[in-house]
Amino acid sequence: MAISIKVPQLGESVAEGTVSKWLKAVGEKVRKEEPLVEIQTDKINVEIPSPADGTLSKITVAEGTTVLVGTEIAVLSGADEAVAAPAAGAGSGAKAAATPAAAAMPARGAATATQAPPASAARTQPASGNGAAQAAEEVRGLSPAVRRIMREQNVSMAEIASIAGSGVAGRVTRDDLIEYLERRGAPPPPAPAGAAPASAREAGPRPAFLTASSAPAAAGPREEVVPFNMVRKRIAEHMVHAKHTAAHTHCFDEADLGAIVALRREWGPKLEAQGIKLSYMPFFIKASVLALKEFPWVNGEVKGESLVVKKYYNIGMAVGREEKGLIVPNIKDCDRKNLVQIAAEVNDLAARARADRLRPDDIQGGTFSITNAGVYGATNSSPIINVPEVAILGVHKIMERAVVRDGAIVARPMMHLAIGFDHRVVDGELAVKFLRRVCELLEKPELLWFYA
Repeated sequence: MAISIKVPQLGESVAEGTVSKWLKAVGEKVRKEEPLVEIQTDKINVEIPSPADGTLSKITVAEGTTVLVGTEIAVLSGADEAVAAPAAGAGSGAKAAATPAAAAMPARGAATATQAPPASAARTQPASGNGAAQAAEEVRGLSPAVRRIMREQNVSMAEIASIAGSGVAGRVTRDDLIEYLERRGAPPPPAPAGAAPASAREAGPRPAFLTASSAPAAAGPREEVVPFNMVRKRIAEHMVHAKHTAAHTHCFDEADLGAIVALRREWGPKLEAQGIKLSYMPFFIKASVLALKEFPWVNGEVKGESLVVKKYYNIGMAVGREEKGLIVPNIKDCDRKNLVQIAAEVNDLAARARADRLRPDDIQGGTFSITNAGVYGATNSSPIINVPEVAILGVHKIMERAVVRDGAIVARPMMHLAIGFDHRVVDGELAVKFLRRVCELLEKPELLWFYA
């Protein structure tokens, strides 16, 4: 029996999505829950799984087409049904044409072999034997970002198997692969150059910086027009809306993170042995939650001429994704979780955000956000509020700086903190007290457990 594949509900305010990439070709057999297609919304990419075992018999919407929620995009036939030739209307969405000879096991991507990069040639060959079938399954288990880098950098599955993945169930993530490629492509150290004779140094040519010259103009156009994709359009709209809606104001403070640094140095290796990487973000989240309980208006939302004060604490964290754009998923109910649980969820959420594997629920329902510009080396910033929230905490690079302690100048690991707040509902006094409380909790982390 044929099954209609439709675009599901992708979020509370999402009414449409764009067919980004078909992960299966017409005629290809699929298992239940195996990803069929990537749908790109204005916020995240979502993989649509197969509702049952069967064969993809028809693709009705080509890649790059924007469709409404509920639109049919493909047809799945039963496992025992024969598959007809692909419909002409499928366009570029159908990446392989099923032939009588290949009906039992069609080669994925055969119809677009001329369009695929050379590095993907091995992947598009028909599977033969258990080894090839297993390799194909492993490739399908990788994220689209990882597969794209594999094609561009000629990375084999044997190399992927040698990488210790940091993703869920040991899956190799985009960051794992980039780190591997950096090690693989590291140049050998340069050989020491011998000292030139004194006569050569004296009679040699003048240094280039002492000679007036100009470099030749670079080849090609001097400007490039890059159209906004859906995610960038959404980010632009959200930022403009935030600046035009909230009465943005900022204040700043600093904290001595010596105790937090020592705790992380002591407990980081122990948690890493359990598969949990301990960063500073869980400490920032825990301190923020305790301060929000003390100053509840900061954990609110403006609705019309009212302030909705929320008694739950879903803390968002900004995740940079390079050209794909920044996104702010949130960890739910942080007040009910200990530091180790928050650390595990921070790692999982960040990895899925960078691999385009967030669920709609991950980016909805936030009450307060934290952005860490310190991971890129920033020592201070003025973050934009993630409306409809009313405040955002900015944390930064931890640096050894000279400070006065008990009349003596000592070096301490110091960090600047910033809070951006909506002055419509959060007064300066409240913002300063909240930020100071966060600093006190970070300087004395034993309070995190005392109040918890």
